[in-house]
Amino acid sequence: MNRTLQSAAMGARQIGRTPVLLGLLVVLPAYLVGVFTYVAPDSRVAFELEGGETVRVSLTEAFPAFTTPMVAALLAGIAGLFLIQSTADADARLVVAGYRPAEVVFARLALLAGVSALATLVAVGVMRVAFAPDRLGWFAVAVLLTALIYGTLGVLVGTLLDRLPGVYLVLFGSMIDLFLFQNPLATETPAVARIAPGHHPLRLAMDAGFSGRIALEPLAWSVAVLAVCGALAVAAFYRSVRT
Repeated sequence: MNRTLQSAAMGARQIGRTPVLLGLLVVLPAYLVGVFTYVAPDSRVAFELEGGETVRVSLTEAFPAFTTPMVAALLAGIAGLFLIQSTADADARLVVAGYRPAEVVFARLALLAGVSALATLVAVGVMRVAFAPDRLGWFAVAVLLTALIYGTLGVLVGTLLDRLPGVYLVLFGSMIDLFLFQNPLATETPAVARIAPGHHPLRLAMDAGFSGRIALEPLAWSVAVLAVCGALAVAAFYRSVRT
């Protein structure tokens, strides 16, 4: 096992010793997706998809469709923050012991990708109890992209803020973006919503949920947003490991 894999394995064990994070992976998806679906009235709403197509669906279908990416983003964002802060001392010791900073950084990012994938599986699995998207595979891709974007933002926040303010920023930032700004049921959308991190992956998720046609533009933009957020997170994390 090379040193990057060893570092990733140590990070995984550290996450296993964080019961709050493990609890969130189980409780948060069931609570948020379940509650929003349960309280949704059985009435129909209309909204427009990315390509201009207008669909009419029940609120019991619309709510789990756009809350699932939000749940995965919350989980991945908090995981990214906890991952960086809970392993900071161990990372410093690894560098002193001879590990290259790049090895530590890529090990943590690989672990974050695994946590994001797990958050996606849990959130989509809970959603499937109440809602079956038209294109489940593409819907899962959209949720994973949302989780990865907010996971890397969680890493960035974790290098800049202490745990408590960082958790609040990730929590409220993701909910404001994905539940308020990107809400497909809103009658008015603020202009800032189009440049928010969750705009493109949520458009992709709604297309996959309610249309047989997948527009490639939101997919491409989602990957671009992930690349930018990932580059910022890598730069900030690399700097913190070196110092």
